[in-house]
Amino acid sequence: MKFSDLREFEDNLVIETELCIVGSGPAGLSIAKEFIGTNIQVWIVESGGLEEEPQTQALYDIENIGVPRHINQELVRNRIFGGTSHTWTGRCAPLDEVDLQERPWVPHSGWPIAHKELEPYLERAGENLGIGPNCYDEQLWKQFNVPSPVPNIKSALLKSQFWQFSKDSKNSKEPMRFGRNFTPSNAPNINVLLHANVTHINTNLAGTRFESIEASTLEKKHIQIRAKVIVLACGGVENARLLLASNRILPHGVGNEYDVVGRFLMDHPGCILGGFDPKHSARIQSRFGHYWLDNQQGRHLYLHGLALSPELQAQEQLLNCAAFLEQIPSPDDPWCAMMRLKNVGKRGELALPWDQSRTARQDLLSILTQSGTVLEGLYRRFVQHRPSIIKAERIDLFCLVEQFPDPESRIMLSDQVDALGKPLSKLNWKISEQERHTVYRLGQLICQEFQRIGLPQPILADWLETKEDWRANFTDRAHPIGTTRISIDPKTGVVNPNCQVHGVEGLFIAGSSVFPTTGHANPTLMIVAMSIRLADWLKVRHFSPQEKTYANREKSGVI
Repeated sequence: MKFSDLREFEDNLVIETELCIVGSGPAGLSIAKEFIGTNIQVWIVESGGLEEEPQTQALYDIENIGVPRHINQELVRNRIFGGTSHTWTGRCAPLDEVDLQERPWVPHSGWPIAHKELEPYLERAGENLGIGPNCYDEQLWKQFNVPSPVPNIKSALLKSQFWQFSKDSKNSKEPMRFGRNFTPSNAPNINVLLHANVTHINTNLAGTRFESIEASTLEKKHIQIRAKVIVLACGGVENARLLLASNRILPHGVGNEYDVVGRFLMDHPGCILGGFDPKHSARIQSRFGHYWLDNQQGRHLYLHGLALSPELQAQEQLLNCAAFLEQIPSPDDPWCAMMRLKNVGKRGELALPWDQSRTARQDLLSILTQSGTVLEGLYRRFVQHRPSIIKAERIDLFCLVEQFPDPESRIMLSDQVDALGKPLSKLNWKISEQERHTVYRLGQLICQEFQRIGLPQPILADWLETKEDWRANFTDRAHPIGTTRISIDPKTGVVNPNCQVHGVEGLFIAGSSVFPTTGHANPTLMIVAMSIRLADWLKVRHFSPQEKTYANREKSGVI
């Protein structure tokens, strides 16, 4: 694999290749990985470099006119080789079967892809993400080697929901960092072009065939890349922005004949449903905390929570929704104290500054004065094969909810421009009453079921019932979804079931922007699975051995 920097190229150069991938996040690099060892010349075009750069990151600036986006966008949208995997937390789960179905109570729902079709791609995606078996239901209890919790919660109301956490192959304490791990030595057909900001997608005059892309450095050095196939893998905001801003030939942008590009902007609105008393919540922490699964690939970490059952969603016309515990450790938690002392030991520091020395003494005191808690934790770890229960300062019941697909929730082009003179994205993100009501019902049912089986009940947040300023209590999760959605009909979607932009030969899109609905699950696992599926399609349809490829041309892959 070869890395190049556009800043070192001659100005106005033209590159010819077979496959061009715009974006080097989990979607783009998952596709590229599938072409390693083939005779297909691949160029990965990345806006950033190998390190964080404030000037490059500023190209992600947005104008927001909708519901406030509370999460710092600079922390969760990364213009760097590896994309958003540079900072993600690693939580993984697939969409549920109900999420792909057409639901009468959810207008614009339904995927033109069966859930069963995605199973093999989810398995392969798990390998890319360093996660365990593709299992997220009650069958996990046996694999955890622990008994199923009793008494049971009524499955007709609520179902167990599990998430597992990605594990980096080079550092098991971190989630998979795609940039750091995508450095194959046996991939002479893969080229990475850094500091190349795509500014325009060029098509033929009719807008029916992709021809090339234009890219520029911040210093205004330009390049053009001509390819047989291009895949946009820039994220849920940038994919739409780039299509809309490519408007020199087509005034409304590429692939936007029916004004669908940028519409149906969704996220996973998150909120604190309520909280538990930390002094009386050991049973809650134990049942709905973390679990370990050990197999040949090592130890995998899972989190157990609760979600609305598909039956209840249909019966009460609710969206998909799930809740889990977020625990804030107490300053004197002995397990956190152990980790701090362990890190000091790893550094091998014999003499510590006064403030660190005082902290170390306090940590040692926390461990010695809570020996009972430490022994209980050791018993859980080595006998029950469970992580220790932390001493929590606060225990929140946090919720992620699916969004109602609203065509008026959308990305448009702003009158403001970035350093390259390209329009910023204008976001008008909306949250509907259906989201609030779904979250409220989940909270009610959790209280109802916990009371029935004798578990401590959460104290629900007042705003859920009073509805006072309720939108302010939701936060975005930096999961932009739906802006170039899949649909068989070009009037209701931007890409077809194979992720090709309707009516534009050679132009494909990867990432969460193609999802027609969101479910409640964090999107990365599905992003990688869908990207692998797209790579398989491209190999068969566009790069089969029978086809004459650019690799046979005299100038293929040559600058």
